Amino acid sequence: MPRMRVTTPRRRTFVALAFASAQAWAQSQPPQPPPGAATGPAQPHSAPEVDGNDDPEEPGTGTLPASLRLEAVGRAPSALTRVCDLTPFRDGLYAAHARAPLARDGATIIRYAPGGTSPFTVAFDWNRPGQARRGVGAGRGFVRIRSIDGRLVVPDVDPPGAGFGYAFPRAESYVFVSDAQGRFAPARRPRFQPPAPPVGDGPGAMVLPRAHHVFDVIRFRGHLYAATGSVPPGQGPRDAASPGALLIADATGRPWSYLIDYPNPLRPGTWRFGYMTRFRERIYIGLDRGAEREPADYLWALPPAGAASVTGVDLHPERVTPAGGALTLRWYTDRGRLYWISYDRARDVSTLRVTEDGDHWSQVTFPPDGGHPTDLTRFRDGLVVLTTRGLWRIDGAVPMRLAVVPRGAAGGPFDLGDPYCAAPLAVYRNALYAGGQRDGGLYRFVD
Repeated sequence: MPRMRVTTPRRRTFVALAFASAQAWAQSQPPQPPPGAATGPAQPHSAPEVDGNDDPEEPGTGTLPASLRLEAVGRAPSALTRVCDLTPFRDGLYAAHARAPLARDGATIIRYAPGGTSPFTVAFDWNRPGQARRGVGAGRGFVRIRSIDGRLVVPDVDPPGAGFGYAFPRAESYVFVSDAQGRFAPARRPRFQPPAPPVGDGPGAMVLPRAHHVFDVIRFRGHLYAATGSVPPGQGPRDAASPGALLIADATGRPWSYLIDYPNPLRPGTWRFGYMTRFRERIYIGLDRGAEREPADYLWALPPAGAASVTGVDLHPERVTPAGGALTLRWYTDRGRLYWISYDRARDVSTLRVTEDGDHWSQVTFPPDGGHPTDLTRFRDGLVVLTTRGLWRIDGAVPMRLAVVPRGAAGGPFDLGDPYCAAPLAVYRNALYAGGQRDGGLYRFVD
């Protein structure tokens, strides 16, 4: 027997306000194109989809030295506690900042470009100063900055107050998009709401309905996919089931719609889809169950050739770790290999594994004092891994330490203090940079 829902006067008032808000948003925006319509900049799938994410990489030139030294570059005046991602773009290095993703208010994008009056500038501020807290104050962290089709794409991992009701009451999120120069539209006054949707090559905010959290965005076979925690169709924000879900949009990012979820059939509890990558024509998706038990570590999908999109039957839960339920910190592809950094909440450790076929994994083992891996990238002629204790080269027979990370009484700058935000690496102007986890500082490894 279907459940009956009683509509009280208070509920009618909330629904009316939500509808009015959505109506006002719709009237202020340009008309939405039909699904699949070609608008705006060149479509992302015009470029071949190689392994990896969408961030173009420049590893730099020259030979990797046998030893490096870590130095502090500085800290932006508006920096937050943690740097969760670093992405070079248009001669700037963009940093995703958070205090505690999903837990505390604070979300800022900082641009670093030495040589001007100030090397640090605020590219986008989602802190919404002066707005009431109680869960509706600011965004709760930026954890990824992607470069897709010549623009920066930044998911809102936990929007203020579960969204503003433009597309779905109490369950929507946003993806902020820059223009081709890396400029973001500011939050709209007077109440610092998301900017309008992007038009043509301009910046703006894309609205994702039924999404509680957006961890990542990737293009795959001509579409954009967003990895989220969700409110599935047929349920409301207060219902018991909150699966992880993929949302899909056409190549221009408009409009977004709910596609598939996991687990299916639905079960009470909370799941989230996490960070994503492409490898050997598959899409790999991290899985987050929080502190609850989940046997799978991640999911992958390989739709048949010519399929319009990923479907539920394409999803394959995969268990690699002994206990299952590992949280994905990073994916990285390099020269026909897929690297995966996973985090075990129960043991508070991270592990680096590598595969050549996408199914069979081997572990990269560091010495007992080597620390826990947080990110890796190709730098000059080598593949390097950042750990909580140092920097390592791993393209030889055994990992070789290139630099030691100093530690004080309170620990080191790259300690794993938050499982949703691990210290990142990036190559910028032929130098290797890392993001701090204590004061939001930027660091560099020098010869």
